[in-house]
This record gives sequence, C-alpha cells and structure tokens, in this order.
Amino acid sequence: MSKKTGSKAVVKATRTKTRKAAALRTKSRSAKATGTTKSTRVYAAVASLSTGRLQAVKAFQTTIRYHERAYKFSAARNKDTIHPRKIIPKAPVGEKVLDAQPTMPLAFEEGIPVAALGAMRAAPMTPSDTVTVAKNVQLNDVATADTASHVCEPSAAINGQVIFYTGNWFAAVSTDGGATFRYVDPYSTFPDPAGMGFCCDQVVLYIKSIDTFVWLLQYTADATGKNIQRIAYAKTAHVRTGQWRFFDISPASLGLGPSIWLDFPDLAAGKGMLYMTTNCFDGTGQWQASAVVRIALSSFTSGTLSASRSVSTTDPSLRVAQNCGNTAYFVAHQSTSSLRVFSWKESSAAPTTKEVTVASWSNADCTSTTPDGRKWLARADGRHTGAARAANELWFAWGSAQGGANARPHPFVQIARINRTTMTLIENINLWDPSSAIFYAALSTNSNNEIGVSYTIGGGHRFPTHVIGILTGTRRQVTTFASTRGPSDNKWGDYLAVRRHYPSQKLFCATGYSLQSGAGESDATPHFTVFGRSTDV
Repeated sequence: MSKKTGSKAVVKATRTKTRKAAALRTKSRSAKATGTTKSTRVYAAVASLSTGRLQAVKAFQTTIRYHERAYKFSAARNKDTIHPRKIIPKAPVGEKVLDAQPTMPLAFEEGIPVAALGAMRAAPMTPSDTVTVAKNVQLNDVATADTASHVCEPSAAINGQVIFYTGNWFAAVSTDGGATFRYVDPYSTFPDPAGMGFCCDQVVLYIKSIDTFVWLLQYTADATGKNIQRIAYAKTAHVRTGQWRFFDISPASLGLGPSIWLDFPDLAAGKGMLYMTTNCFDGTGQWQASAVVRIALSSFTSGTLSASRSVSTTDPSLRVAQNCGNTAYFVAHQSTSSLRVFSWKESSAAPTTKEVTVASWSNADCTSTTPDGRKWLARADGRHTGAARAANELWFAWGSAQGGANARPHPFVQIARINRTTMTLIENINLWDPSSAIFYAALSTNSNNEIGVSYTIGGGHRFPTHVIGILTGTRRQVTTFASTRGPSDNKWGDYLAVRRHYPSQKLFCATGYSLQSGAGESDATPHFTVFGRSTDV
C-alpha cells in the first residue's frame, strides 16, 4: 500500500484514532501541578508533573587551577571506558502523518574565508547570505589531557577573549580568543560530595545579563546509588583567575526518592532564569522521571540559591529552548508523530502543555556504517538534542532512524518548527543526505533570530564529519573537520553545542569533534568554531 492511498477501512480506522487522540489532547491542555511525584505510565496521554521549591542554600566558593601541561589520562584513571548509556523508553509509534513539504537533501558548501570577504563584497552578483567561518580550531592533548573520548559531548561558551570548553571527561579554558587552551581537571577542581566523584556529562553556557559563565558537571553515585548535578559559575574576569562558586542539585532537592541517578543534563537561559534539565533513573537503570530546575539569575549575584522544579513522570528527556525569553518552552515526545510542548512563564508556578502533531519519524535502531566498518550510531536514540526560540517560533530537533514519513535512506535529524503563539506546526524540516546519516543536532539563535546548527554527518563514503550551518532564510551548511577513521568501539555522541557568540551576537560559536589517524582508540580531537553570515563577520 502506498503512503498516500489505502483502503476505506484503513481511512476509517485512522479517522477514529484521530478523534480519540484529539479527545486525549483536549484533556491534557494543562499539566497537573502537585506537591509530590506519582508513579504514572510513561508517555501517558495526560502529563503528570510535580512542582515545588528547592531549599535555599549558600554557594560554595573555590579557586581552581588551570594546567599549562597535563598528565596522560591513562596514568590518572585505571579504566578508560564510557559508562553504558542510560536508556530512556522509546516513544510509542504514533499515527501515520505525512510531510506536506518534504525537505530537499542538504547541499554542503565551502565557507567564505575571512580574508576573502572584502573581495567578495566588491564583486557583482555575489550572494550576501553565505556563511563565513571566522575561527576554526582544534584542541590538542594538552588542552584535553588526552581525555577526549569517542563519546566526547563537547560544549563551549565565549565572551570576548574568554572561552570555556567542556567534554565528557575534560574541561579547558582560553583567555586569548582560542589561540591556546589550558586544561582544567574536572576530577580534582572542586571538593567531592560525600561518597562521590566527578563522572562525566558537562555543559557550559554564558549569560550576558549577569556576565556569568555557568558550568554544569555530573558526579558519580554514592553507596546508596544517588548522584548530583553541580552548577558552577563565575564572572568573566573570575574565569580568567579561576575563582568559581557552585550549587549542588540532588535527587532529594527534586522531590525524588533514594538511589536516583541524574543523567544527560542541559542548560538554557531565559530573561530572568537559568534552566537545568536532567533525566532521573533508579538503581536498576530504569527511567523514573525528567526534571526541569528553574533558577533565578539573582541566585548568581546573591550567592543564595532561589529555585523551583518541575518533575515529569510521563515525559522522558525534556529539553528547554535556548534564549527562551520570559517563558521557558520545553519539549518531549508523545509519540513518533506528536510532541508535548510545555510553557512555563517566569511569573507562573507551574507549566502548561500543548500537543503538536509532526510528520512521522522512526524510533527503530539506527543503522550507519563508516568506510572502515564502524557502527558509529550504535548508541543513538530519538531524544531531543536541540531546542531554540527565534522570535515567535520554536525549533525542536531530534534524531530519527532511517525511514519516517519520507522514507529517508539513512538516519536523519528531524526539526519541528512551531508557531509559539498558536502552538501549531509551521514546517517539518529534515536534515538528511542520500548516502550518509546525520545526527546529534544542536540549535541556538543569534541576535538576528537566525537558527544556528551544529551536527555530525557520517556513514557511507564519509567518516564522521562536523558540520555547522544556519537554517533560517537561505539554509547554508559548511563542514569544519572530517574524521579519518570511525570509532573502534562503535560509540559517538551524545550531544554537541552551538551558542550565541558574545559580544558579537550576530555570530555563533559551536563545538564538534573528529577522529584522526594515529590518535588512539579513545582519543577524539575536539573543535571550536565561530561562524555567521558573511555580511555579519
């Protein structure tokens, strides 16, 4: 049976399912706000949320050391391994929804070098919306202490000459605009919580309104199975000197029980709030909840935590839109053809929800093989990896296996472009290629309300390759660095980052990584890229 035709019985059944789904969506226009979490079926038709306040605590202060020379990772750690990825429940297969305007395959182009901009602008009939890569550097083993693994998870933020960069097992700082980086050891930088040590996942964000870098670190579990997410922060001048302060977010502060593991964190900033998201797993590795922590930006100036939480037991892997303004918009899958979008005004105690129908995507296992036979997407899944607000639009990105509404031949990124006022879909966007897979797309906005993207393409004739681009207006994609081999352990991910550049807010900065010949089986090469429209560089 073709995608656009079918028997009358199928049409009738589809209509019946549509009416039932609409009735369920009507019942879930606003989320439940309760004082404690409840055990609720994952992907339930009605969102179950627990909201509450976190205890006000004072920040701890410390001075950390930046290393000009770094030791080899193998000498510092007995086991060079990535912990198994915590698995979130797969989104249920939804109704078949077609894509009214299928996206054409991507066209990659050379970025315009900064040195060529003058001549380009003087030439007649020259496009004015091309992308220029203003900076494109690789971090060496001194900056990473030889700890950049195949699951590198790079994140970065910039303000002027100060860049802070994190990976799964390392951090690095530059005070000369990226000309050089010094290693920052996340294992010994801060005092360890009782029974815990630094683990992995890190994210960094710069907040201009309070001139503050925020650095999120995930810690290991103690003997009871619980861990914490640590939020460190410093003014730009204090990043230079290594003076940081921090708050800890524990499962208990989220209203959760003992033995809860917090994992896969992210950060986003609004007008007056910082938002931290995390998944929550029990001691057997089963997903239990997803949490959004809303922290008043005044916390970082006063040194006293002022925060509230929203914890869902129905919606795995929530992600908040970057640069979201005075309302946090965060998203989760409801099915493979429906999103649940949450709206949490800074003046409101609890979020509301709305369901948005999207073109069907596939939650099957991803299949993509590099030229040297590596299954580089073996650990990939459909969780959201990018979210941003651009004026009156919301953009949410996630990975799909091969297939979907448009029968894509390889795994691809699907993006829902949504009207923020009406909460209706404007466009389904696929980032796809006829011969390779595309995954791990991060999104952000610049001051022109353009959407910047950072993702990886690989498989077929390509080794994993980092790509940056701008998706609004004339869509442009430019490769930064290509790998020369695939991951021998069949691991990649689990996220990249793209941020608004400061102080040049029309530009973006992005992270990616590649694998180079002779670099070792667990040694990736991270990248830092600054880019924008050629007219803005």
